[in-house]
Amino acid sequence: MDYDFLLLGDYFFDMIYTGLPGMPRLGCELYTQNLTTTGGAMFITAVAMRRLGAKVGWATHFGDDYYSQFVRQLALSEDLDLALVRQLPHPYRRVTTSLTLESERAFVTFTDPDANDIQTYWLEAMDHSSFRHLHLGGLMLPDEAAPLIQKARSKGATVSMDCQDMPMLREQHPWHTIISAVDIFMPNAREAMLMTGAPDAESALRQLTSWGQGRVIVIKDGPNGAWAGQADQITHRPAIHVPQVIDTTGAGDCFNAGFLFAHIVQQQPLDFCLHYGNFCGGHSVQGIGGATTAPTYDQLQQFINLL
Repeated sequence: MDYDFLLLGDYFFDMIYTGLPGMPRLGCELYTQNLTTTGGAMFITAVAMRRLGAKVGWATHFGDDYYSQFVRQLALSEDLDLALVRQLPHPYRRVTTSLTLESERAFVTFTDPDANDIQTYWLEAMDHSSFRHLHLGGLMLPDEAAPLIQKARSKGATVSMDCQDMPMLREQHPWHTIISAVDIFMPNAREAMLMTGAPDAESALRQLTSWGQGRVIVIKDGPNGAWAGQADQITHRPAIHVPQVIDTTGAGDCFNAGFLFAHIVQQQPLDFCLHYGNFCGGHSVQGIGGATTAPTYDQLQQFINLL
């Protein structure tokens, strides 16, 4: 099992409502124009990387419930390598309902408790495979992340970490320790501003790069494009033109795939990595679901040839 990328993170079953006339209110019923069910979270990044031609290993759990098996079948249909997946003999439900309105979203999520030995499982998956880069699907505190990062370093791999809009972003944590432990940190603009207290994405980027001590910081800024910083170098690239934004669910996960593919597989400079990420994220929002319209390598190459 030899991969370009090893992904650690759960599947999600995304139930996405689009075409809403407004947001629901207590005591009222709304009818939507469309309902789509598909895979979410790390499924999106895995599929997007695979479509670009990367060799991807995904260490996740599936339960014996309907939601797990639905996403598992989607993964197989995308020719994802599931050799590292652990099948649980009980439900392991990770379900998110996304309500999309005017290019924004509201979420309702349910998850069964995490597997008790998830850290042990991930470390075993790392032992049983070789990989160039480890991608962590969400923000981890130092005690959680350290064994995984140390294991990756021992295998000669680099490490990236996505972020998540969670209550801990509003709390005081040793952000400098977390960020400087990985090679690439990838929040969106809202998350970056919550962490730093900065008023805008660029100010947040400068604060995060000062905490990162030379690490690459990437901020996904939606229709404003994306930013990258390393030490004193700040780079911004605008978003691609999108005829119509259908659904933004999972666009950041798709962006991650494009950026990391450029950075790790093709070893492109940061400005080109942002172009790759913006293209993948921009394609994602033109369909319902993060991976539904994730581009192929040929589509990406056509875009790059026009730059």
